[in-house]
Amino acid sequence: MIDRTPAKILVADDEENVAITIRAILQMDRHDVDVAYTAEDAIERLRSTDYDVVLTDLRLGDLSGQDVLAALRRHRPRSVGVMLTGYASLESAIGALREGAYDYLIKPSDPDELRATVARAIERRQLGRALEERVQELEEANARIADLNSDLERRVDEATAELRAAVVRLQELDELKSQFLSIASHELRTPITAVSGFAQLALRGVRERLSATTLDDEAWSGELQRLTRQLTIIQDQSAKLGRLVRELLDVSRIQSGRLEFAFAECDLADVARGVMEQAQMTSPQHRFELTSSGGTTIVGDRDHLEQVIANLLDNAVKYSPAGGPVVVKVGRVKDEVRCTVEDEGIGIPQDQLTRIFDLFFRTHEAETRRTPGMGLGLFITRGIVERHGGRIWAESQEGKGTRVHVTFPAPSTMSRTAAPRGAEALAG
Repeated sequence: MIDRTPAKILVADDEENVAITIRAILQMDRHDVDVAYTAEDAIERLRSTDYDVVLTDLRLGDLSGQDVLAALRRHRPRSVGVMLTGYASLESAIGALREGAYDYLIKPSDPDELRATVARAIERRQLGRALEERVQELEEANARIADLNSDLERRVDEATAELRAAVVRLQELDELKSQFLSIASHELRTPITAVSGFAQLALRGVRERLSATTLDDEAWSGELQRLTRQLTIIQDQSAKLGRLVRELLDVSRIQSGRLEFAFAECDLADVARGVMEQAQMTSPQHRFELTSSGGTTIVGDRDHLEQVIANLLDNAVKYSPAGGPVVVKVGRVKDEVRCTVEDEGIGIPQDQLTRIFDLFFRTHEAETRRTPGMGLGLFITRGIVERHGGRIWAESQEGKGTRVHVTFPAPSTMSRTAAPRGAEALAG
């Protein structure tokens, strides 16, 4: 916004009547006007006073108005100069402009033209002052921003250093966890195997004794039957504990990249059929169905592929507590072989579908129903599938069941002698 306060003006002219007339005209607009009759006096005034506008005659005795403009440019570069002359010429106009004159007036000047020219000069001066203030404000703002940026960079550096330290610590803890899982799994396998083996031997002996006991000895027969039930429970629970230990060991090997594979061509439908026959014997309340469309040969590790399908069937059974069908479909889809396991169980909430393959993750429904498991099976399954170069994902609707899809590259999409993606990193 332009400042409308009166301006400080210097008039330099060796003709006294002209200088006084100009001063009188400008004072009508309430400007503060000084008069100098020589160039030396004008230059001296410029050294001590900051004028908004300087009007100088082109000829001032031994010096000229251009000398005054030159002094103005040296001492007061922000002031506005206007040249006055009674001898207008192109050369004098160019000379005045070269010395930084803002405008050019011919004497005698029309009062209105003089006032208009001075008003424009004052406006330019005020615009320049406003611009300087804005520039100063910007410089101050830039300085503040630079300080803030410096402080922000320092904080970011500190936070980054703390984050790096935390990442290193997490990596160390993760390594310790993997080592613990590996060591604990190895250490637990021996006593669990011993417990399971001795339980089987004891159960066999009790059953033999029970078959040899006469029906007359009811007390002894009842005691043997009780021992049979107890040993059966020990055997079943040791088998579950052994499976859990194997899963923990698999998790450790997957995370450390030491899970070993023996790749060869195998029929995925044939693998599924064998696993389903075993599942049918352990889960008679479910009806297992297999459909195969042919062309289901892949390159993979048969033992680990059986583990994949067994884990998927185990999940389907656990989350279909009322029984019902479990359907396995194996077939060729473009350049992949797909295996889909479907159940009609309780289903999985949509917001949890992407997390069911995470380590130790269990759905809220599983926790509520106390469904057994530690959230290891699907994590291991994903690890095996991905090391075969495959993909795994799930589709589900609460109350209407779940479909889990697994795909593997068909042999035609890879070299017959090449291992699937990820195999090199896991051979140990």
